[in-house]
Order: sequence, then structure tokens, then C-alpha cells
Amino acid sequence: MLAQRAQQFRAIQRRLLTRFKDKTPTPLQNMDTLLEGTYQQILALADADLQTTKALEDADHTLSTATKLLLTLVKLWCPAMDDKQAAVLQSCLTPDVNSADDVGWEEMVDASITMLLRTCLAKTTKEQSVIAASLKLPSDTTKLKKHIALLLERLSKGGTLSLNTFSEKQSQRNKDQIESGS
Repeated sequence: MLAQRAQQFRAIQRRLLTRFKDKTPTPLQNMDTLLEGTYQQILALADADLQTTKALEDADHTLSTATKLLLTLVKLWCPAMDDKQAAVLQSCLTPDVNSADDVGWEEMVDASITMLLRTCLAKTTKEQSVIAASLKLPSDTTKLKKHIALLLERLSKGGTLSLNTFSEKQSQRNKDQIESGS
């Protein structure tokens, strides 16, 4: 909308300049009023853009703070969680929120949690089938909420966030497959 008004403003300016440069001046036919109205619309749109940007920054800060609080509560809630596991959790459920990025916080966190649920927190080998999740804009946050709740449930049942554990499980599963195939 702002780009359209700016284009309209430039077109009106060109027409007015052409009329002012003319040796025989012609009436402005309310072009000056149209120029003033377009200018006011541009200012209003720019103000609305600034307010929206400010609101988005405020939402980013609120989400970042809430995520930091959640991470702290999870660390206190799971006393068996060591610093390495806390670092893995923080890298997946990141408090770094930046709406200016092409990929949003929700997409990154959902993909990271899904990967954790399919690797080191997987209950069965069927769940361990690692398929890369596509990073697409979700229509709502229901899926993300479910994944966070599932992550917390598995952590409460003694799940560990060690990627080494996943490698060990994978190696054991491969050994079992080789032995059963022999």
C-alpha cells in the first residue's frame, strides 16, 4: 500500500512539474490537493508501519522472555538434567527470537523439537525414523504446543537429551538387525 501511494505521489509530482514548467500556465485542476492528500496518506502509512514494527519487537521480547522462563523452569523441574542437556534443550527451544529472519521462531523450534522427539527421546524404533521436517509457516500454534507438551512429558519420564544416547541406540539397533539377519 505504501509503495502504491509513493508511486502515485511521484506521478502527481511529475504532472505538477510539467505544468509549472509550461510557458503558458494551465489550471492545476486540484492536483495540489491530490498531492497533499497523497502525502498525508504516505505519512499515515509510515506511522502505521512504525507502530506495527514496534508491536512486533515487543512480541519478540515477550516470547524470548517467556522461553527463558520455560527453560529455567524445566531445568529446575528435572534435577537430573545436567548442563549439556540444558544446552541441547536451549539450542532447540531457543530464546533468540528475531522476526526479521526469513524463517520464523515457530518453524525452527518445531523442527528442532520434532528432531529431538524422533532421536534421543524416541520411545520406539518406529519413532526414530528421521525425516527432515520442512520449515513452512504454520497456520496456528497447536502443533507446536503439542510437541512442547510431548517433549516435557518425555523429559518428566526420565528422557535424556544426549545425542550420544541416540548414537548408542542407533548402533545397538544396527547390531540387533545384523544379528537377526545372520
